[in-house]
Amino acid sequence: MTTVSSRVFSANPTHYLNLAVRERVAVKRGKMLFRITPEPQFENISPSGDPYWADPRNVAELEHRIKLSKEGKNPIVATLRSSEDIKNFLNSL
Repeated sequence: MTTVSSRVFSANPTHYLNLAVRERVAVKRGKMLFRITPEPQFENISPSGDPYWADPRNVAELEHRIKLSKEGKNPIVATLRSSEDIKNFLNSL
């Protein structure tokens, strides 16, 4: 792990950001230590910018469930009209 002061980091941030892809990098400022961790950036399909939809696994799961629903398998929505329906639904989980 490479640890640098905030002054050294500020002098050459590109170097340390590129280094963080290969190894752990931390920036020390006073008594605080800040870790730099890279994360891949994905296209966010949410108009509101909800980060949940930036994860491609969540989008793939939604597309899979929509496909199953169109095929009539494994419906997404369960219609519960009575207390007996609710009890049966909860017992099936």
